[in-house]
Amino acid sequence: MAKTQQYLDYFVDLAHLASKIQSYLIERHFEVGFSSEKGYFIQASKRGALRTTTGTRRSIDITIKGVPDDFEIKISSGEWGNNLLVSAPLFVVPVVGIAATAARVYTAKKLESDLWKYIKSEVESLRNTMQSQKKSVQTQYDCDYIEGYPGWQSVVGGKLIIEQSNGRERLVFEAPDGEQITIPSTKILKASVVLGRKGLGQNDQLLEITCTDRDGSQIHPIFNLQNGSILKILVQMNR
Repeated sequence: MAKTQQYLDYFVDLAHLASKIQSYLIERHFEVGFSSEKGYFIQASKRGALRTTTGTRRSIDITIKGVPDDFEIKISSGEWGNNLLVSAPLFVVPVVGIAATAARVYTAKKLESDLWKYIKSEVESLRNTMQSQKKSVQTQYDCDYIEGYPGWQSVVGGKLIIEQSNGRERLVFEAPDGEQITIPSTKILKASVVLGRKGLGQNDQLLEITCTDRDGSQIHPIFNLQNGSILKILVQMNR
């Protein structure tokens, strides 16, 4: 059991979200441990109800990493008391009424499904709770053409946007129909100028971005902009 969900532009109060998840598990009579040393790590287990054949008590682990407008949540299974993600010890919340709940049938799949539903609902309810901290500056450039981004056909027209928010930077391409590609600066390995391709003028300069996709593989999207715009973008990205 391991699943990760990424959230962009939600501006969620992550400390509040982590607290809500802890409360959700405690209310369901789980023994809960948590740490906020590096992100938020929550571990939950039920005495007598989460043991393997070797006697090890299993746990459900929830990890929240990132910042309010770009974070990910991971749910996985683990071993109670073991925390491989952070060096700090877990603070454990004692369980009340454990004897009354130990006999309940525990279904890991159902717990994970219910927990994801709860988390997604809370993320939506906490959306923009950190909005007051949003300080965003955008620079837009007309883009004539884009190619080479996985899952996208070649697109004519649109805008290339460099967005700076809370000291972080990302590149956004917005197609004429409003669909967007977002590339965080942390994923960009290199920006360079190449010559025209696929029927474009041979002397036409294009901007090629070498970056990593979500699965870690390298991709090379290409943007056709005015030559002067390309130079401005390279200066912005390399400063």
